[in-house]
Amino acid sequence: MTTQNRTQTASNNGVAEGDEEKDLPRYLINFEDADSISRSLSVMIASRRCYVCQQADEEAPSASSDAAPFLKRVVDHCTDTSDYLLPDTPLKEAIFRVLLSRGNEPVNAEEISRVLSEKWANTPYPRDVSTGVIQRLLEHSDTYCITRVPEPEPEPEELPQAELAQDDSVVEEEVGDEPPEEEAEEEPDSQ
Repeated sequence: MTTQNRTQTASNNGVAEGDEEKDLPRYLINFEDADSISRSLSVMIASRRCYVCQQADEEAPSASSDAAPFLKRVVDHCTDTSDYLLPDTPLKEAIFRVLLSRGNEPVNAEEISRVLSEKWANTPYPRDVSTGVIQRLLEHSDTYCITRVPEPEPEPEELPQAELAQDDSVVEEEVGDEPPEEEAEEEPDSQ
């Protein structure tokens, strides 16, 4: 009986996690937030490039530099290098690097968890990179300018065409002139 309960709980948890993934909020690096907390995203991103790319710079990136070329270099080259996402990387830093590696496309905690689990699968020191841990860290990553993507406004439900046609005829009756029968009744009274 205990084995059946464990199996049922495990299968229920699997369903809940699948449903949860659909409802998880998405996150990205908000370039506008960097100004409000006095951070330079161009410097932050440039410092996350691989060793070779950093050594190739003739001059250091400044706060006024455009972050786009650094982000493009990270996506095109640095994410594939062995030193980009090392197993001893702090989790918030790792989350930031995963967002960079995806070109700052919105992702949820499940997707980040999956990337880190695959990347760190064979490390001698396992780490908890579960969806719940990643979600909590995403909620508190202001220093990395990571913000939740606002959920879109729900669109109003569309009525089927038959109901729309019926609603239009009701509106026309309410707005239109009085019915002819009433006019006929009023005419004899006025004589």
